[in-house]
Amino acid sequence: MAEQVNQRIEDMINELEQMRRTQLFDDEEIKEISRKRKEFEYHIQRRVKQKEDFVQYIAYELALLEDIALRRRRANLGEKKKDIEYAIAKRLNKVFKQFIYRFQNDIEIYFEYIKFCRSVGFEYAISGIIGQMLQIHGDKPKVWQLASKWESKEQNNLDNARNFLLKGIQRHPDSEVLYLELFDIELITLTFKTETDEDKEKLTKRADVIWRNGAKTIQNVKFLFSIFDLCAKYEIKNPFVDDIKKEIWSRRDSKDVWPYIASKELNGCHWEEIEEYADEDPAFSTEVNYFIGIYEEALQKFPDEALCTKYIHELLGANENVCSDHQRIKAVKHAWNYGNENGLLSNDMFAFGIEILKLENETSNDELMQILDSAAKRNSKLRSVWEEKILLSKPDEKKMLSVLQDAVKGLKSDDLLHLYNLVLDNVQSDTALKNLYKKFQNCENAVLLAIKPKLLQKMYEKSGIKAARDLYEDLVRTPPTQIDVHKNMIDIEMAQDKPNVKSIRKCYECAVQHHGTDNVDIWMRYMVFETENNPQATPAIYRRAVSMLKKELVDDFIKAQTLAKIK
Repeated sequence: MAEQVNQRIEDMINELEQMRRTQLFDDEEIKEISRKRKEFEYHIQRRVKQKEDFVQYIAYELALLEDIALRRRRANLGEKKKDIEYAIAKRLNKVFKQFIYRFQNDIEIYFEYIKFCRSVGFEYAISGIIGQMLQIHGDKPKVWQLASKWESKEQNNLDNARNFLLKGIQRHPDSEVLYLELFDIELITLTFKTETDEDKEKLTKRADVIWRNGAKTIQNVKFLFSIFDLCAKYEIKNPFVDDIKKEIWSRRDSKDVWPYIASKELNGCHWEEIEEYADEDPAFSTEVNYFIGIYEEALQKFPDEALCTKYIHELLGANENVCSDHQRIKAVKHAWNYGNENGLLSNDMFAFGIEILKLENETSNDELMQILDSAAKRNSKLRSVWEEKILLSKPDEKKMLSVLQDAVKGLKSDDLLHLYNLVLDNVQSDTALKNLYKKFQNCENAVLLAIKPKLLQKMYEKSGIKAARDLYEDLVRTPPTQIDVHKNMIDIEMAQDKPNVKSIRKCYECAVQHHGTDNVDIWMRYMVFETENNPQATPAIYRRAVSMLKKELVDDFIKAQTLAKIK
Protein backbone atom coordinates (compact mmCIF):
# COMPACT_ATOMS: atom_id res chain seq x y z
CA MET A 1 0.00 0.00 0.00
CA ALA A 2 2.84 2.39 0.88
CA GLU A 3 4.40 1.88 -2.54
CA GLN A 4 1.13 2.76 -4.28
CA VAL A 5 0.68 5.88 -2.18
CA ASN A 6 4.28 7.01 -2.80
CA GLN A 7 3.88 6.47 -6.52
CA ARG A 8 0.72 8.60 -6.54
CA ILE A 9 2.47 11.33 -4.57
CA GLU A 10 5.38 11.30 -7.02
CA ASP A 11 2.90 11.72 -9.87
CA MET A 12 1.78 14.96 -8.24
CA ILE A 13 5.27 16.50 -8.05
CA ASN A 14 5.06 18.33 -11.38
CA GLU A 15 1.66 19.74 -10.53
CA LEU A 16 2.89 21.03 -7.15
CA GLU A 17 6.02 22.46 -8.77
CA GLN A 18 3.91 24.41 -11.26
CA MET A 19 1.84 25.79 -8.38
CA ARG A 20 5.08 27.10 -6.86
CA ARG A 21 6.45 28.54 -10.13
CA THR A 22 3.23 30.38 -10.94
CA GLN A 23 3.14 31.60 -7.31
CA LEU A 24 -0.43 30.39 -6.88
CA PHE A 25 0.65 28.94 -3.51
CA ASP A 26 3.66 29.54 -1.28
CA ASP A 27 5.98 26.81 0.02
CA GLU A 28 4.08 26.28 3.28
CA GLU A 29 0.78 25.94 1.47
CA ILE A 30 2.24 23.44 -1.00
CA LYS A 31 3.65 21.36 1.89
CA GLU A 32 0.18 21.33 3.45
CA ILE A 33 -1.45 20.28 0.15
CA SER A 34 1.09 17.46 -0.20
CA ARG A 35 0.54 16.34 3.40
CA LYS A 36 -3.26 16.30 3.05
CA ARG A 37 -3.13 14.37 -0.21
CA LYS A 38 -0.83 11.76 1.28
CA GLU A 39 -3.18 11.36 4.21
CA PHE A 40 -6.20 10.98 1.90
CA GLU A 41 -4.35 8.50 -0.34
CA TYR A 42 -3.50 6.29 2.63
CA HIS A 43 -7.14 6.36 3.69
CA ILE A 44 -8.58 5.31 0.34
CA GLN A 45 -5.94 2.58 -0.10
CA ARG A 46 -6.82 0.84 3.16
CA ARG A 47 -8.01 -2.73 2.96
CA VAL A 48 -11.41 -1.83 4.45
CA LYS A 49 -12.71 1.05 2.37
CA GLN A 50 -14.77 3.77 4.02
CA LYS A 51 -17.17 5.85 1.98
CA GLU A 52 -16.38 8.92 4.04
CA ASP A 53 -12.69 8.73 3.08
CA PHE A 54 -13.53 9.10 -0.61
CA VAL A 55 -16.08 11.85 0.09
CA GLN A 56 -13.56 13.91 2.06
CA TYR A 57 -10.80 13.43 -0.53
CA ILE A 58 -13.07 14.50 -3.40
CA ALA A 59 -14.44 17.45 -1.43
CA TYR A 60 -10.90 18.62 -0.64
CA GLU A 61 -9.77 18.50 -4.29
CA LEU A 62 -12.93 20.25 -5.52
CA ALA A 63 -12.39 23.00 -2.95
CA LEU A 64 -8.76 23.25 -4.11
CA LEU A 65 -9.92 23.73 -7.71
CA GLU A 66 -12.22 26.55 -6.59
CA ASP A 67 -9.39 28.15 -4.63
CA ILE A 68 -7.07 27.98 -7.66
CA ALA A 69 -9.72 29.59 -9.88
CA LEU A 70 -10.15 32.40 -7.34
CA ARG A 71 -6.39 33.02 -7.07
CA ARG A 72 -6.03 33.04 -10.86
CA ARG A 73 -8.70 35.73 -11.13
CA ARG A 74 -7.05 37.86 -8.47
CA ALA A 75 -3.58 37.54 -10.08
CA ASN A 76 -4.95 37.67 -13.64
CA LEU A 77 -2.96 34.50 -14.31
CA GLY A 78 -3.85 32.06 -17.11
CA GLU A 79 -0.78 29.91 -17.68
CA LYS A 80 -0.07 26.26 -16.77
CA LYS A 81 -3.75 25.27 -16.49
CA LYS A 82 -3.05 21.94 -18.17
CA ASP A 83 -0.29 21.14 -15.67
CA ILE A 84 -2.39 22.13 -12.65
CA GLU A 85 -6.19 22.12 -13.05
CA TYR A 86 -6.30 19.45 -15.73
CA ALA A 87 -3.97 17.22 -13.69
CA ILE A 88 -6.23 17.60 -10.63
CA ALA A 89 -9.32 16.82 -12.72
CA LYS A 90 -7.69 13.68 -14.16
CA ARG A 91 -6.74 12.44 -10.71
CA LEU A 92 -10.21 13.19 -9.36
CA ASN A 93 -11.65 11.23 -12.26
CA LYS A 94 -9.59 8.21 -11.18
CA VAL A 95 -10.71 8.63 -7.56
CA PHE A 96 -14.35 8.76 -8.66
CA LYS A 97 -13.89 5.56 -10.70
CA GLN A 98 -12.37 3.84 -7.68
CA PHE A 99 -15.17 5.22 -5.50
CA ILE A 100 -17.87 3.85 -7.79
CA TYR A 101 -16.12 0.49 -8.09
CA ARG A 102 -16.07 0.09 -4.32
CA PHE A 103 -19.57 1.47 -3.65
CA GLN A 104 -21.43 0.77 -6.88
CA ASN A 105 -24.74 0.18 -5.09
CA ASP A 106 -24.87 3.81 -3.95
CA ILE A 107 -26.65 5.62 -6.77
CA GLU A 108 -25.85 9.09 -5.38
CA ILE A 109 -22.17 8.59 -6.23
CA TYR A 110 -23.01 8.30 -9.94
CA PHE A 111 -24.92 11.60 -9.79
CA GLU A 112 -21.98 13.31 -8.08
CA TYR A 113 -19.61 11.85 -10.68
CA ILE A 114 -21.79 13.20 -13.52
CA LYS A 115 -21.87 16.64 -11.90
CA PHE A 116 -18.09 16.57 -11.57
CA CYS A 117 -17.60 15.59 -15.23
CA ARG A 118 -19.84 18.45 -16.33
CA SER A 119 -18.00 20.96 -14.14
CA VAL A 120 -14.56 20.08 -15.53
CA GLY A 121 -15.56 19.55 -19.16
CA PHE A 122 -15.45 15.74 -19.26
CA GLU A 123 -18.89 15.46 -20.94
CA TYR A 124 -17.61 12.72 -23.23
CA ALA A 125 -17.37 10.39 -20.21
CA ILE A 126 -20.94 10.88 -19.01
CA SER A 127 -22.60 8.48 -21.44
CA GLY A 128 -20.27 5.76 -20.19
CA ILE A 129 -21.10 6.59 -16.57
CA ILE A 130 -24.81 6.44 -17.32
CA GLY A 131 -24.38 3.11 -19.10
CA GLN A 132 -22.52 1.73 -16.09
CA MET A 133 -25.19 3.08 -13.77
CA LEU A 134 -27.95 1.42 -15.79
CA GLN A 135 -26.18 -1.92 -15.59
CA ILE A 136 -26.15 -1.76 -11.81
CA HIS A 137 -29.32 0.24 -11.13
CA GLY A 138 -31.55 -0.60 -14.07
CA ASP A 139 -34.16 -1.81 -11.59
CA LYS A 140 -34.94 1.84 -10.78
CA PRO A 141 -37.16 3.71 -13.29
CA LYS A 142 -35.72 7.08 -12.25
CA VAL A 143 -32.29 6.03 -13.52
CA TRP A 144 -33.67 5.41 -17.01
CA GLN A 145 -35.37 8.79 -16.83
CA LEU A 146 -32.06 10.43 -15.85
CA ALA A 147 -30.31 8.77 -18.79
CA SER A 148 -33.01 10.01 -21.14
CA LYS A 149 -32.87 13.55 -19.77
CA TRP A 150 -29.12 13.68 -20.21
CA GLU A 151 -29.37 12.68 -23.86
CA SER A 152 -32.31 14.98 -24.61
CA LYS A 153 -31.43 18.08 -22.58
CA GLU A 154 -27.62 18.03 -22.55
CA GLN A 155 -26.75 16.15 -25.73
CA ASN A 156 -29.81 17.21 -27.75
CA ASN A 157 -30.11 13.62 -28.95
CA LEU A 158 -33.77 12.67 -28.85
CA ASP A 159 -33.20 9.32 -30.56
CA ASN A 160 -30.85 8.13 -27.82
CA ALA A 161 -33.20 9.51 -25.18
CA ARG A 162 -36.09 7.61 -26.75
CA ASN A 163 -34.07 4.39 -26.84
CA PHE A 164 -33.22 4.66 -23.14
CA LEU A 165 -36.89 5.10 -22.30
CA LEU A 166 -38.04 2.21 -24.47
CA LYS A 167 -35.51 -0.08 -22.78
CA GLY A 168 -36.62 1.26 -19.42
CA ILE A 169 -40.28 0.56 -20.18
CA GLN A 170 -39.39 -3.00 -21.17
CA ARG A 171 -38.06 -3.50 -17.65
CA HIS A 172 -40.71 -1.35 -15.96
CA PRO A 173 -43.93 -1.64 -18.00
CA ASP A 174 -45.99 0.06 -15.28
CA SER A 175 -43.73 3.09 -14.75
CA GLU A 176 -45.63 6.36 -15.08
CA VAL A 177 -42.48 8.50 -15.17
CA LEU A 178 -41.02 6.59 -18.12
CA TYR A 179 -44.24 6.66 -20.16
CA LEU A 180 -44.66 10.38 -19.49
CA GLU A 181 -41.04 11.11 -20.40
CA LEU A 182 -41.39 9.13 -23.63
CA PHE A 183 -44.67 10.86 -24.50
CA ASP A 184 -43.03 14.23 -23.80
CA ILE A 185 -40.18 13.44 -26.20
CA GLU A 186 -42.62 12.42 -28.92
CA LEU A 187 -44.56 15.68 -28.52
CA ILE A 188 -41.34 17.74 -28.60
CA THR A 189 -40.33 15.98 -31.81
CA LEU A 190 -43.80 16.40 -33.29
CA THR A 191 -43.92 20.10 -32.42
CA PHE A 192 -40.38 21.26 -33.15
CA LYS A 193 -38.46 18.64 -35.12
CA THR A 194 -40.74 17.66 -38.04
CA GLU A 195 -41.00 19.32 -41.40
CA THR A 196 -42.89 16.96 -43.74
CA ASP A 197 -46.48 15.79 -43.40
CA GLU A 198 -45.26 12.23 -43.65
CA ASP A 199 -43.03 12.66 -40.57
CA LYS A 200 -45.86 14.35 -38.67
CA GLU A 201 -48.22 11.49 -39.43
CA LYS A 202 -45.64 8.95 -38.34
CA LEU A 203 -44.94 10.76 -35.05
CA THR A 204 -48.64 11.30 -34.40
CA LYS A 205 -49.26 7.55 -34.67
CA ARG A 206 -46.31 6.88 -32.38
CA ALA A 207 -47.57 9.31 -29.71
CA ASP A 208 -51.05 7.78 -29.99
CA VAL A 209 -49.66 4.28 -29.40
CA ILE A 210 -47.60 5.42 -26.40
CA TRP A 211 -50.43 7.01 -24.44
CA ARG A 212 -52.81 4.13 -25.21
CA ASN A 213 -50.29 1.52 -24.07
CA GLY A 214 -49.64 3.53 -20.93
CA ALA A 215 -53.37 3.89 -20.21
CA LYS A 216 -53.88 0.12 -20.53
CA THR A 217 -51.05 -0.66 -18.12
CA ILE A 218 -51.39 2.22 -15.66
CA GLN A 219 -54.83 2.41 -14.08
CA ASN A 220 -54.18 5.57 -12.08
CA VAL A 221 -56.35 8.25 -13.71
CA LYS A 222 -53.82 10.93 -12.77
CA PHE A 223 -51.55 9.43 -15.41
CA LEU A 224 -54.12 10.48 -18.02
CA PHE A 225 -54.26 13.95 -16.50
CA SER A 226 -50.50 14.28 -16.96
CA ILE A 227 -50.76 13.01 -20.55
CA PHE A 228 -53.44 15.57 -21.34
CA ASP A 229 -51.48 18.36 -19.62
CA LEU A 230 -48.51 17.61 -21.87
CA CYS A 231 -50.74 17.93 -24.93
CA ALA A 232 -51.98 21.29 -23.63
CA LYS A 233 -48.40 22.41 -22.94
CA TYR A 234 -47.40 21.91 -26.58
CA GLU A 235 -50.83 23.01 -27.89
CA ILE A 236 -51.36 19.68 -29.66
CA LYS A 237 -54.59 19.62 -31.64
CA ASN A 238 -54.35 16.14 -33.17
CA PRO A 239 -57.37 13.80 -33.04
CA PHE A 240 -55.78 11.59 -30.37
CA VAL A 241 -56.20 14.46 -27.89
CA ASP A 242 -59.97 14.06 -28.16
CA ASP A 243 -59.51 10.36 -27.50
CA ILE A 244 -57.56 11.19 -24.34
CA LYS A 245 -60.41 13.44 -23.20
CA LYS A 246 -62.92 10.64 -23.84
CA GLU A 247 -60.78 8.20 -21.88
CA ILE A 248 -60.65 10.62 -18.94
CA TRP A 249 -64.42 11.05 -19.05
CA SER A 250 -64.92 7.27 -19.17
CA ARG A 251 -63.25 7.07 -15.76
CA ARG A 252 -65.66 9.48 -14.08
CA ASP A 253 -66.37 6.92 -11.39
CA SER A 254 -63.15 8.26 -9.91
CA LYS A 255 -63.69 11.33 -7.72
CA ASP A 256 -60.50 12.93 -9.07
CA VAL A 257 -61.89 13.24 -12.61
CA TRP A 258 -64.51 15.86 -11.77
CA PRO A 259 -62.32 18.57 -10.19
CA TYR A 260 -59.73 18.02 -12.94
CA ILE A 261 -62.27 18.64 -15.70
CA ALA A 262 -63.67 21.60 -13.78
CA SER A 263 -60.26 23.24 -13.49
CA LYS A 264 -59.71 22.75 -17.23
CA GLU A 265 -63.00 24.57 -17.93
CA LEU A 266 -61.57 27.65 -16.21
CA ASN A 267 -58.47 27.31 -18.41
CA GLY A 268 -60.45 27.24 -21.64
CA CYS A 269 -60.54 23.46 -22.24
CA HIS A 270 -64.06 22.14 -22.61
CA TRP A 271 -65.66 18.71 -22.26
CA GLU A 272 -68.98 18.60 -24.14
CA GLU A 273 -70.24 15.80 -21.91
CA ILE A 274 -70.61 18.10 -18.91
CA GLU A 275 -72.95 20.61 -20.55
CA GLU A 276 -76.05 18.85 -19.19
CA TYR A 277 -74.98 19.68 -15.62
CA ALA A 278 -74.60 23.44 -16.10
CA ASP A 279 -77.21 26.17 -15.62
CA GLU A 280 -77.15 29.29 -17.76
CA ASP A 281 -76.84 31.82 -14.98
CA PRO A 282 -76.33 35.26 -16.59
CA ALA A 283 -74.41 36.40 -13.50
CA PHE A 284 -71.46 34.21 -14.54
CA SER A 285 -69.46 33.48 -17.67
CA THR A 286 -70.03 30.25 -19.55
CA GLU A 287 -66.81 28.77 -18.15
CA VAL A 288 -67.81 29.53 -14.56
CA ASN A 289 -71.29 28.06 -15.12
CA TYR A 290 -69.69 24.86 -16.42
CA PHE A 291 -67.26 24.84 -13.48
CA ILE A 292 -70.07 25.21 -10.94
CA GLY A 293 -72.18 22.57 -12.68
CA ILE A 294 -69.37 19.99 -12.69
CA TYR A 295 -68.46 20.51 -9.06
CA GLU A 296 -72.01 20.38 -7.78
CA GLU A 297 -72.71 17.22 -9.75
CA ALA A 298 -69.51 15.77 -8.30
CA LEU A 299 -70.50 16.73 -4.75
CA GLN A 300 -73.80 14.90 -5.21
CA LYS A 301 -71.93 11.78 -6.26
CA PHE A 302 -69.07 12.22 -3.77
CA PRO A 303 -70.26 14.26 -0.76
CA ASP A 304 -66.88 15.14 0.66
CA GLU A 305 -65.54 18.08 2.70
CA ALA A 306 -62.16 18.09 0.94
CA LEU A 307 -63.83 18.22 -2.48
CA CYS A 308 -66.04 21.10 -1.37
CA THR A 309 -63.02 22.97 -0.02
CA LYS A 310 -61.30 22.52 -3.36
CA TYR A 311 -64.42 23.86 -5.11
CA ILE A 312 -64.23 27.10 -3.13
CA HIS A 313 -60.45 27.46 -3.37
CA GLU A 314 -60.40 27.08 -7.14
CA LEU A 315 -63.07 29.77 -7.51
CA LEU A 316 -61.00 32.07 -5.32
CA GLY A 317 -58.07 31.57 -7.68
CA ALA A 318 -60.02 31.94 -10.93
CA ASN A 319 -58.36 34.15 -13.57
CA GLU A 320 -59.70 37.59 -14.41
CA ASN A 321 -60.36 36.51 -17.98
CA VAL A 322 -63.19 34.20 -16.82
CA CYS A 323 -64.68 36.33 -14.04
CA SER A 324 -64.33 39.79 -12.54
CA ASP A 325 -63.64 40.35 -8.84
CA HIS A 326 -67.34 40.95 -8.23
CA GLN A 327 -68.30 37.76 -10.06
CA ARG A 328 -65.62 35.81 -8.21
CA ILE A 329 -67.00 36.88 -4.81
CA LYS A 330 -70.51 36.02 -5.93
CA ALA A 331 -69.42 32.60 -7.21
CA VAL A 332 -67.53 31.87 -3.98
CA LYS A 333 -70.61 32.77 -1.92
CA HIS A 334 -72.70 30.51 -4.16
CA ALA A 335 -70.26 27.63 -3.63
CA TRP A 336 -70.15 28.27 0.13
CA ASN A 337 -73.94 28.31 0.38
CA TYR A 338 -74.11 25.05 -1.55
CA GLY A 339 -71.59 23.44 0.80
CA ASN A 340 -73.36 24.83 3.87
CA GLU A 341 -76.81 23.67 2.77
CA ASN A 342 -75.50 20.18 2.12
CA GLY A 343 -73.36 19.90 5.25
CA LEU A 344 -70.12 19.68 3.27
CA LEU A 345 -68.11 22.51 4.78
CA SER A 346 -65.01 21.92 6.85
CA ASN A 347 -64.59 23.92 10.04
CA ASP A 348 -62.19 26.37 8.36
CA MET A 349 -64.41 26.80 5.31
CA PHE A 350 -67.46 27.50 7.46
CA ALA A 351 -65.55 30.11 9.46
CA PHE A 352 -64.30 31.64 6.20
CA GLY A 353 -67.86 32.08 4.89
CA ILE A 354 -69.07 33.63 8.14
CA GLU A 355 -66.23 36.15 7.98
CA ILE A 356 -67.35 37.12 4.45
CA LEU A 357 -70.90 37.67 5.70
CA LYS A 358 -69.63 39.83 8.56
CA LEU A 359 -67.41 41.90 6.29
CA GLU A 360 -70.26 42.58 3.90
CA ASN A 361 -72.34 43.72 6.86
CA GLU A 362 -75.56 42.86 5.01
CA THR A 363 -76.68 40.07 7.35
CA SER A 364 -78.37 40.92 10.67
CA ASN A 365 -77.44 39.09 13.87
CA ASP A 366 -80.79 37.29 13.84
CA GLU A 367 -80.23 36.10 10.28
CA LEU A 368 -76.71 35.06 11.14
CA MET A 369 -77.99 33.08 14.14
CA GLN A 370 -80.50 31.33 11.88
CA ILE A 371 -77.66 30.31 9.55
CA LEU A 372 -75.69 29.03 12.53
CA ASP A 373 -78.64 27.11 13.97
CA SER A 374 -79.26 25.41 10.64
CA ALA A 375 -75.58 24.56 10.27
CA ALA A 376 -75.48 23.09 13.79
CA LYS A 377 -78.39 20.79 12.92
CA ARG A 378 -76.67 19.60 9.75
CA ASN A 379 -73.22 19.16 11.27
CA SER A 380 -72.88 19.52 15.03
CA LYS A 381 -69.13 18.80 14.88
CA LEU A 382 -68.17 22.16 13.35
CA ARG A 383 -66.40 24.09 16.08
CA SER A 384 -66.67 27.40 14.25
CA VAL A 385 -70.49 27.14 14.31
CA TRP A 386 -70.55 26.98 18.10
CA GLU A 387 -67.81 29.57 18.37
CA GLU A 388 -69.85 32.08 16.36
CA LYS A 389 -73.02 31.23 18.30
CA ILE A 390 -71.22 31.90 21.60
CA LEU A 391 -69.89 35.24 20.35
CA LEU A 392 -73.32 36.28 19.06
CA SER A 393 -74.85 35.32 22.43
CA LYS A 394 -72.29 37.34 24.39
CA PRO A 395 -74.80 40.02 25.51
CA ASP A 396 -76.98 37.25 27.03
CA GLU A 397 -74.70 35.19 29.28
CA LYS A 398 -77.43 32.71 30.11
CA LYS A 399 -77.91 31.98 26.44
CA MET A 400 -74.12 31.77 25.96
CA LEU A 401 -73.94 29.02 28.59
CA SER A 402 -76.86 27.27 26.97
CA VAL A 403 -75.02 27.24 23.64
CA LEU A 404 -72.00 25.76 25.40
CA GLN A 405 -74.19 23.05 26.91
CA ASP A 406 -75.53 22.14 23.46
CA ALA A 407 -72.02 22.06 22.01
CA VAL A 408 -70.87 19.46 24.56
CA LYS A 409 -72.91 16.76 22.81
CA GLY A 410 -71.11 16.68 19.47
CA LEU A 411 -67.64 18.20 19.69
CA LYS A 412 -64.24 16.61 20.05
CA SER A 413 -62.28 17.18 23.25
CA ASP A 414 -59.89 19.81 21.89
CA ASP A 415 -62.72 21.77 20.28
CA LEU A 416 -64.73 21.68 23.48
CA LEU A 417 -61.74 22.92 25.46
CA HIS A 418 -61.44 25.81 22.98
CA LEU A 419 -65.09 26.75 23.58
CA TYR A 420 -64.77 26.62 27.37
CA ASN A 421 -61.78 28.97 27.13
CA LEU A 422 -63.77 31.23 24.80
CA VAL A 423 -66.66 31.44 27.26
CA LEU A 424 -64.24 32.08 30.14
CA ASP A 425 -62.74 34.97 28.16
CA ASN A 426 -66.15 36.52 27.59
CA VAL A 427 -68.11 35.83 30.77
CA GLN A 428 -68.59 38.95 32.90
CA SER A 429 -70.94 38.31 35.84
CA ASP A 430 -70.30 36.30 39.00
CA THR A 431 -73.49 34.34 38.46
CA ALA A 432 -72.54 33.29 34.95
CA LEU A 433 -69.08 32.27 36.12
CA LYS A 434 -70.49 30.11 38.91
CA ASN A 435 -72.98 28.53 36.50
CA LEU A 436 -70.12 27.82 34.11
CA TYR A 437 -68.26 26.10 36.95
CA LYS A 438 -71.30 23.92 37.62
CA LYS A 439 -71.36 22.90 33.95
CA PHE A 440 -67.67 22.16 34.22
CA GLN A 441 -68.25 19.93 37.26
CA ASN A 442 -70.93 17.97 35.44
CA CYS A 443 -68.82 17.45 32.32
CA GLU A 444 -67.04 14.10 32.19
CA ASN A 445 -64.53 15.15 29.52
CA ALA A 446 -61.04 14.70 31.00
CA VAL A 447 -59.48 17.17 28.54
CA LEU A 448 -61.41 20.00 30.18
CA LEU A 449 -59.23 19.66 33.26
CA ALA A 450 -56.87 21.97 31.38
CA ILE A 451 -59.13 24.96 32.11
CA LYS A 452 -58.80 24.64 35.90
CA PRO A 453 -55.97 27.22 36.22
CA LYS A 454 -57.80 29.74 34.05
CA LEU A 455 -61.09 29.11 35.88
CA LEU A 456 -59.39 29.82 39.21
CA GLN A 457 -57.86 33.07 37.92
CA LYS A 458 -61.18 34.19 36.49
CA MET A 459 -63.01 33.42 39.75
CA TYR A 460 -60.52 35.58 41.64
CA GLU A 461 -60.85 38.46 39.18
CA LYS A 462 -64.65 38.41 39.26
CA SER A 463 -65.49 37.32 42.82
CA GLY A 464 -62.46 38.02 44.98
CA ILE A 465 -60.09 36.09 47.22
CA LYS A 466 -62.72 34.22 49.26
CA ALA A 467 -64.38 32.78 46.14
CA ALA A 468 -60.94 31.84 44.74
CA ARG A 469 -60.03 30.04 47.99
CA ASP A 470 -63.32 28.13 47.99
CA LEU A 471 -62.84 27.11 44.37
CA TYR A 472 -59.24 26.07 45.06
CA GLU A 473 -60.39 23.88 47.94
CA ASP A 474 -62.95 22.30 45.66
CA LEU A 475 -60.40 21.70 42.88
CA VAL A 476 -57.91 20.16 45.30
CA ARG A 477 -60.57 17.76 46.59
CA THR A 478 -61.26 16.52 43.04
CA PRO A 479 -57.89 15.55 41.55
CA PRO A 480 -56.09 15.51 39.25
CA THR A 481 -55.00 19.12 39.38
CA GLN A 482 -52.42 20.78 37.14
CA ILE A 483 -49.36 22.28 38.83
CA ASP A 484 -50.53 25.64 37.43
CA VAL A 485 -53.62 25.49 39.66
CA HIS A 486 -51.40 25.55 42.74
CA LYS A 487 -49.00 28.12 41.29
CA ASN A 488 -51.90 30.41 40.33
CA MET A 489 -53.37 30.18 43.82
CA ILE A 490 -49.98 30.90 45.37
CA ASP A 491 -49.58 33.97 43.13
CA ILE A 492 -53.09 35.11 44.04
CA GLU A 493 -52.31 34.79 47.77
CA MET A 494 -48.97 36.57 47.35
CA ALA A 495 -50.70 39.44 45.52
CA GLN A 496 -52.80 40.34 48.56
CA ASP A 497 -51.98 43.49 50.55
CA LYS A 498 -51.19 41.30 53.57
CA PRO A 499 -50.29 37.84 52.28
CA ASN A 500 -51.51 35.05 54.55
CA VAL A 501 -48.44 32.89 55.16
CA LYS A 502 -50.53 30.03 56.50
CA SER A 503 -52.70 29.95 53.34
CA ILE A 504 -49.67 30.11 51.05
CA ARG A 505 -47.95 27.28 52.96
CA LYS A 506 -51.12 25.22 52.60
CA CYS A 507 -51.01 25.75 48.82
CA TYR A 508 -47.37 24.64 48.71
CA GLU A 509 -48.20 21.55 50.74
CA CYS A 510 -51.02 20.67 48.36
CA ALA A 511 -48.71 21.25 45.41
CA VAL A 512 -45.93 18.95 46.64
CA GLN A 513 -48.51 16.36 47.70
CA HIS A 514 -49.86 16.22 44.12
CA HIS A 515 -46.68 16.95 42.13
CA GLY A 516 -43.75 16.43 44.50
CA THR A 517 -42.49 13.32 42.75
CA ASP A 518 -41.87 14.86 39.33
CA ASN A 519 -41.57 18.63 39.70
CA VAL A 520 -38.30 20.13 40.92
CA ASP A 521 -39.45 23.73 40.47
CA ILE A 522 -42.24 23.55 43.06
CA TRP A 523 -39.78 22.35 45.72
CA MET A 524 -37.41 25.16 44.79
CA ARG A 525 -40.17 27.73 45.12
CA TYR A 526 -41.32 26.23 48.43
CA MET A 527 -37.81 26.46 49.87
CA VAL A 528 -37.44 30.09 48.78
CA PHE A 529 -40.77 30.89 50.41
CA GLU A 530 -39.83 29.25 53.74
CA THR A 531 -36.32 30.75 53.67
CA GLU A 532 -37.99 34.17 53.70
CA ASN A 533 -40.68 33.28 56.28
CA ASN A 534 -39.44 30.37 58.42
CA PRO A 535 -35.78 29.48 57.72
CA GLN A 536 -35.77 26.68 60.32
CA ALA A 537 -38.24 24.73 58.14
CA THR A 538 -36.08 24.63 54.99
CA PRO A 539 -33.83 21.66 55.98
CA ALA A 540 -36.90 19.50 56.52
CA ILE A 541 -38.35 20.54 53.15
CA TYR A 542 -34.99 19.74 51.54
CA ARG A 543 -35.01 16.22 53.03
CA ARG A 544 -38.62 15.68 51.97
CA ALA A 545 -37.81 16.75 48.41
CA VAL A 546 -34.87 14.33 48.17
CA SER A 547 -37.00 11.47 49.48
CA MET A 548 -40.09 12.21 47.33
CA LEU A 549 -38.59 13.13 43.96
CA LYS A 550 -37.98 10.42 41.39
CA LYS A 551 -34.40 9.17 41.46
CA GLU A 552 -33.53 10.70 38.09
CA LEU A 553 -34.65 14.16 39.36
CA VAL A 554 -32.85 14.19 42.70
CA ASP A 555 -29.52 15.24 41.14
CA ASP A 556 -31.24 18.07 39.29
CA PHE A 557 -32.77 19.30 42.55
CA ILE A 558 -29.45 19.16 44.43
CA LYS A 559 -27.65 21.02 41.61
CA ALA A 560 -30.38 23.67 41.51
CA GLN A 561 -30.14 24.16 45.28
CA THR A 562 -26.35 24.46 45.15
CA LEU A 563 -26.51 27.07 42.39
CA ALA A 564 -29.20 28.99 44.27
CA LYS A 565 -26.95 29.21 47.34
CA ILE A 566 -24.01 30.44 45.23
CA LYS A 567 -26.16 33.22 43.74
